[in-house]
Amino acid sequence: MDDAFGVPVAELEGEGEFGDQSGSTEHPATSESAHPGEVSIGTSSVEALPHSAETSGPELPGDRDALDGVEAALASIEAQILGFHARAENYEQIVRQMQNRIEQLQGDQVQALLKPVIQRFAGLHAQATESSERARERGESAEKDFSFFAVAIEEALGLVDIESVGAAPDVVFDSRKHHASRIVPTADLDRDQRVQRVLRQGFTYVGAPRVFLPAQVSVYRYEPPQPVAADEASENNPTSKPGEGDPGE
Repeated sequence: MDDAFGVPVAELEGEGEFGDQSGSTEHPATSESAHPGEVSIGTSSVEALPHSAETSGPELPGDRDALDGVEAALASIEAQILGFHARAENYEQIVRQMQNRIEQLQGDQVQALLKPVIQRFAGLHAQATESSERARERGESAEKDFSFFAVAIEEALGLVDIESVGAAPDVVFDSRKHHASRIVPTADLDRDQRVQRVLRQGFTYVGAPRVFLPAQVSVYRYEPPQPVAADEASENNPTSKPGEGDPGE
């Protein structure tokens, strides 16, 4: 249909339908929302994020108190752990001491039970040694037999971890290993405090801190020679001959 100027009516109607949209200067994607703080993007709206300065804010006192409480709790737990380790180490030391004491008491009981037997063997060893020395002085062949018997006794005691203290003539006297049964005076200073004779050999356990059965020995003791008195010298060397009287008789 044509209007009065010869333009089709349909075309005029189409231009009138879209004329408002094409001439509008406001884009729908950038139009502001009716609510403040929101930005319209297309048909959806997104709430604007607040400024970073507003979100960080100052530190609250409650947070600092909570942190101090956690640090104090950790320090307390650490102190408890250290105390536990110290107590555990102390208990272990006590247990070790008790074990050592038990072993020592058990060893003492064994020594007490074996002491009579060891004393008997020590007596036999002393008799065999003395008999061997006498046989050697006499030139008898039994010396080797008695010596072999003394060595056999030492080997038998060695089976139970018992050894001799090695007492022998002319060795230095040791009060931890020797018992002085007799004192022998001597004028020789080099022999002072030396063993003169072994009356009975001593025995002890291997590695023991003290001797179980000390050796019985006789010990030299130095005694300097006494000066001769003047009256004794005159008696030993008289100036007058026997039978002669005093002058004037």
